[in-house]
Amino acid sequence: MEHQYAEFVDTHYEALIQNVTSVMNIADKLHENRKLTWKQYSKITKTTKRTQSTELLKAVKSGGSAVKSAFCEILQEIEPDVIQELQGSFLQTADDKQVTESHHQKVATEKVQDKTDKPDDDIIRCNPSSIKHRSKIEELKKDPSKKKVSNIFFSKSNNYIIGSGGSGRVYLGLKEDGTEVAIKRITKDPLNSKDFENELKHLRDLKLESKNIVRYVDLAEDEDFYYLALQLCEYDMEDYMDNLRLQEQKDKDNALRKIVKEMLLGLQVLHHADVIHRDIKPRNVLIDSGKNARLADFGLSRKLEEGRSTVHTNRAGTRGWEATEILNQSEKSGYKKSSDIQVAGMLVYYILSDGKHPFGDMDREVNIKNGNYSLEDVQDIVAKDLIEWMINKVPAERLTVDEVLRHPFFWDDYSKDTVLRKLGDRPEIQNYEYLAKLRNLYIEKDHTEETDPTATLTIYEAFNELKIENEKKRKDILAIVGEDLKNLWKLFKTAEEATEGKTFSKWKLQLSEIWPDINKKLPEDVLGLLRVLRNKLVHGNVRNEFEENNIFGLFPDFFIILHRVAKELDWDYWRS
Repeated sequence: MEHQYAEFVDTHYEALIQNVTSVMNIADKLHENRKLTWKQYSKITKTTKRTQSTELLKAVKSGGSAVKSAFCEILQEIEPDVIQELQGSFLQTADDKQVTESHHQKVATEKVQDKTDKPDDDIIRCNPSSIKHRSKIEELKKDPSKKKVSNIFFSKSNNYIIGSGGSGRVYLGLKEDGTEVAIKRITKDPLNSKDFENELKHLRDLKLESKNIVRYVDLAEDEDFYYLALQLCEYDMEDYMDNLRLQEQKDKDNALRKIVKEMLLGLQVLHHADVIHRDIKPRNVLIDSGKNARLADFGLSRKLEEGRSTVHTNRAGTRGWEATEILNQSEKSGYKKSSDIQVAGMLVYYILSDGKHPFGDMDREVNIKNGNYSLEDVQDIVAKDLIEWMINKVPAERLTVDEVLRHPFFWDDYSKDTVLRKLGDRPEIQNYEYLAKLRNLYIEKDHTEETDPTATLTIYEAFNELKIENEKKRKDILAIVGEDLKNLWKLFKTAEEATEGKTFSKWKLQLSEIWPDINKKLPEDVLGLLRVLRNKLVHGNVRNEFEENNIFGLFPDFFIILHRVAKELDWDYWRS
């Protein structure tokens, strides 16, 4: 199969450049799986969106069969339509081809027969994708009550209703070419026109093309209705929760984590295009036939004007799924991206807690206004930390969608290793033992954050007293702390406060039993632990011992606290 995938990439190289849209999602997975070097990955991230696909395919093509194979497997998962459209029978075996050819001959014969029995405008070719709706689609194909609007087949029978929204019902439908679609039938009246125009505008916006946003297919209309044809999905989030309850716990947990990430990736696409969704809720997250989560329903979405961070409109959205600041406003509401973030945080909790709401069911709006929440139905402390960042009552304290997706909740072991290396290589961490000695010296001299440290002991005199004679080392330390030592006090105060009461607050005793040679002169705080783990990872070459001794499991809150400290100290390690 690896050889076939490699041949597929080589054959369809130019077409893949044109058709692959989820470039960064694929690049992220390839980098996580170590199929792209950091240099290749950085080149993709730093180029314009228009040329990202070209850079990705260049890296894939130059990477050999293993990289091409990994690329195809990820593409099959993320954008199966691209594979299906390009390959035809490319990756089929000889037996498969024979079966396929027989099937095509049979379909062709049936078409000829149909032409003798039916008018041309009633021919529906076979192009199946849905599993859940398969039987209903077959019924629709044979249903004499169906009608054709432009090139869309549709029946208003309640038998084909699969959903509903503020603008109308959603029905199963078919295009003339056999494409299965969900049809939003929208009444032509002034009340619906603005929401319909908004949704159509956003669905057609090329900036919003993503495997995590429901795909626009077509539009038809008659005298009374618009028929908006969208990609047919299998479930909305509420229904999918019922399906997941039947799975093994480990499979269920992995599926839920995947859905959370993909929902947020969809929101990231919106926010990068300066679009605020304004109606995030379980019914507006759809699961397609490839089990990908997609954001849907953009009737209430609004695009920010250039240079603006707020959209002022009448209150919109769904009760119980609105941000604190929206509930606290009396007339026109000011919607920001942070408003979406808080509601998305509610949805993350809903997904991970098997359908619970962090602000409860009774008095939910009052609780949202006052910031009263409970996360008791989620046991993962890393997930709780993410949700707390997102649902913060104060909009300015919430993470951006990019920061949300960089949270430790989404880190695998490779990501954790990368963070340890990047943060561990910072000059503050490389010189942490010297910095601790410097701070202790000033404390012995009765200097504090509030006093002038140079009154009796200048930084250069401190270097002499500590016997730090290397000129480069002096310059490095001076660049970190400054002559007023403000950064020194902030560094240790942040680390000490972050460490208090955490699982790693006594890390020397725990790690000494595993690695007797660890540096016990380092402060017993989160940054001292970072220094030890980074050194073991880089110099000790004991990565296997991390897993054997469950090092990350010993300190389950280490990475979320490290993440918070890095954010507070403004260490942008993701782009360094």
